[in-house]
Amino acid sequence: MSSGAPRKYPGYGSSERTQYAPYSAFDIPADLRELHGRWDVEAVAQRVRNYRYAEEWSMRILGGWVATIPELPVKTGLGKIIWDCAQSADALGERLPELRFARRPTGVALSPNPDFAKLVEAISEPEDPDLTIEKLVGIFEVLFPHLVEVYEHNIRHTDAIADAPSIELLENIVARHRRHMAWAEEVFDRLVDTAEERERREQRRRELGARLRACGGVTGDWPIEPENTVEAVRKEKST
Repeated sequence: MSSGAPRKYPGYGSSERTQYAPYSAFDIPADLRELHGRWDVEAVAQRVRNYRYAEEWSMRILGGWVATIPELPVKTGLGKIIWDCAQSADALGERLPELRFARRPTGVALSPNPDFAKLVEAISEPEDPDLTIEKLVGIFEVLFPHLVEVYEHNIRHTDAIADAPSIELLENIVARHRRHMAWAEEVFDRLVDTAEERERREQRRRELGARLRACGGVTGDWPIEPENTVEAVRKEKST
């Protein structure tokens, strides 16, 4: 067979043979991702445990509120969000054995520090039926926006090759939370009508936001400093 002739995949007969162009390694697009991220495997596992803690408690808090929220559209809308948080928590737990942390995904959620655990407790505190605004603000205007920011930072600065599964996982969770926040914004547009209700919303957001900053967020090291980049870390290691 000449070098220019198409090659054939062997079959039982000539009619069963498939022709294809000769394969060349140069046909593969270049992989422009870089090895080496900001965190080693142990640090990545620690962050995943923190993320699972936040997702797991979001699911528990929202599930506990369903019975105490009188507005039926809010009550029914939360069902899918609770399920999404449960799926996210499960997926994060399943990632941990791949990071050589634990064989079983149960019991691995971890708060970064006691103050973040207290913040989560404060978010869950409103129970009365007339506190729907306070309930939703804590999750949808404080916690979820924070998680999206941290997850996206993680996506940008982790090892794009070795930690690719975490990147895909976090991208899916970010997409879910963005949908959740968009839903909540529509709810607030209908739920917050008066000046008093707007003040309640803003005050709750200020109070929980201050506590979030004070405790360092879901990983204990937030807010993220501008110089906290892969390039800065590489410079530190090279000096």
